[in-house]
Amino acid sequence: MADLTPDIVGDVITTCRGAADQIGAALTRALDGEFMGVTIAEGAKYDAGAAPAGFDGPGLVAVFQFGDAGAVAILPESSGLLPGWYAEPDATGESKLSTLAQELSVLMMPDSLAAEKFHAIRVGQLSDALARVELAADAALLPISLKCDEKQGQLSLIWPVAKPGQLSPKPDAIEAAPSDPDQQTTPTDEAQSAAGDAAVVSSLPDHTRSLFKVRVPVAVNLATQKQSVQDILELVPGSIVKFDKSCDELLDLMVGDQRIAAGEVVKVGDKFGLRIRNMILPQEQFVAIKTTLAG
Repeated sequence: MADLTPDIVGDVITTCRGAADQIGAALTRALDGEFMGVTIAEGAKYDAGAAPAGFDGPGLVAVFQFGDAGAVAILPESSGLLPGWYAEPDATGESKLSTLAQELSVLMMPDSLAAEKFHAIRVGQLSDALARVELAADAALLPISLKCDEKQGQLSLIWPVAKPGQLSPKPDAIEAAPSDPDQQTTPTDEAQSAAGDAAVVSSLPDHTRSLFKVRVPVAVNLATQKQSVQDILELVPGSIVKFDKSCDELLDLMVGDQRIAAGEVVKVGDKFGLRIRNMILPQEQFVAIKTTLAG
């Protein structure tokens, strides 16, 4: 894995420019706006004395952690590009912000770097947040200009930082040990599983990790049935096609023509989404081995 140093600024710029449209699409999905213009500027050294506009106030920080070091992508609240709910997100909002952080970590960083942890969090003072994560003295800044409707703002990618964990949603719960030995806690199975998955991903060869950027068609299957050609020809506007599937049943999530999960419909703003309830393991196929006994 390449080192997370300011020297990789050229690779980061190339990666971001190649994924500019995808970065805009990720922001659109997460922040309830049409981010149509994403322009990647030239990189520079971060200067705290000439920080980007809005760094003296609140904003959203997406944190990408690579081992002990990390990078942050900062969008100030003063840009007007953040939805009102981001300050106190519900479960759906938290999921959208987490997904945004994950997508940006893949789209913005070179294939040689795979984030082990990622999350997005609102902070009350962006400049103070950078001080908490201990920004390197020679840290690099990559300004990314954003346009959403008539609003314009800047997303700032900055790296490296020495203590990205200081901006985790609950840093104290991770770093401070309980004073009562009887109340010692252990990581949940989900946390252990996530850490294990991240370790596996980071150990993969570069050409294998690049497969994670391949875009595949994803669809939600409401229901299916077979009808005669005659019945189909008789369909007109206003016709109702009735299915045997109950309204309470889970819907199938399809990738290509493969069923990978089942979930329930949820409302996300003025759009709908699918909350995954269970994953579906691939169908196993067994092949009989024929042997020939020597006579």
